Amino acid sequence: MNVGPWRIPYSHTGVLGYCKELGVPLQVFLNESDASYFYYEGTAAGPLSNRRVRLREVKADLTGQINELLIKALDQHELDVPLDAEDQDRLKTFLVRQGYLDSTTHDYSAFENRGEGDPYALADLLQAGFGNRLRSVPAIEGTTAAPMFQPIGGMDQISKAFQRALGPQRITLNADVQSVHQSDTGVRVVYRDTRSGDATEVTADYVIVALPLTMVSGLDINLSDELMQAVKDVTYSNSAKIGLAMKRRFWEDDDQIFGGHLYSNLPIGEFSYPSYDYFTKKGVLLGLYSNGPIGDLIDQPIQARIEHVLTQTSKVHPQIRPEFESGYAVFWKKVPYNLGGYASGRNPARRRTLSKVDNRIVIGSAATAPRSQPDWQEGAVAAGWQALESVHERAMRG
Repeated sequence: MNVGPWRIPYSHTGVLGYCKELGVPLQVFLNESDASYFYYEGTAAGPLSNRRVRLREVKADLTGQINELLIKALDQHELDVPLDAEDQDRLKTFLVRQGYLDSTTHDYSAFENRGEGDPYALADLLQAGFGNRLRSVPAIEGTTAAPMFQPIGGMDQISKAFQRALGPQRITLNADVQSVHQSDTGVRVVYRDTRSGDATEVTADYVIVALPLTMVSGLDINLSDELMQAVKDVTYSNSAKIGLAMKRRFWEDDDQIFGGHLYSNLPIGEFSYPSYDYFTKKGVLLGLYSNGPIGDLIDQPIQARIEHVLTQTSKVHPQIRPEFESGYAVFWKKVPYNLGGYASGRNPARRRTLSKVDNRIVIGSAATAPRSQPDWQEGAVAAGWQALESVHERAMRG
């Protein structure tokens, strides 16, 4: 389970470029599976509430019934379109083929590729709002982008590849930064070895601080008042993830779901299926992924968090409880060297302030990213490039 970032849109050329340069093998992250379910509790989905509805059924029934309306309006000359008769015939051919309509009657009805059962009524589907998740093409960026990729073996394969390329002599691990003090001539950094407890002091002409701003705000560091206030003003998400290890890949065996997500209003945020190790015995589900509060789960013990997820997800997958093997929870507000998931918000003025060189210190964390959102690794790469350029320009001024 990738408890931090876990997918890379194809448009994130900074991260993907490094993967190519550093030899990090990637595989496709399947962001959508037509076999996935919608499941909305209560009355949120109208007549289709409290039941499992396949994504492929929603796609087929919405497209088919809307195409039927269009083509019959054309047949009855009730649709005002800027097309001559020949082009209207071509349009009808397209509507028939795309919507799986009867080529003679132009009626829409159940068909093999849709799956078993009668079509859902168009009015019910529109009231349910399931179609609001459908687009003609995927987004270029964001969580619905396609294609997406993931490193084979986990997202940390990227950082490990950087470590190999840089060499161990350039990286100091287990270094808990105690203070960062700058003067007109340089910067002094004091850190503590988390294993031995020994303190070490190092100096440099310039320092790029790439720590999460939640840590910088509490650090002994002499930034300007303006920059420190900007640091303190940044809020970080309370992102959380819970992974569920399963004895059997029942979602594949029983439901033919390969990758993709469950779309629901259940209090679990995003629930997702793995895009790797298909047809093996076991697998890990992303049982909860939230960027907002989920009750008081953050203050609950691990077992209570997992019990919450099992209770909710068993409404869609009753197999999940008997097949459950173990769980793993990460609430980023609780992680000592993060204290939050990512810098939330996309305030341009804030970014300009944060990215200014403060005498001999520059912030290099993703909150200053000039490209992409700060909640992506692409933002961290862009912020790193920006910080490097800023230090170079500052150094050239002497």
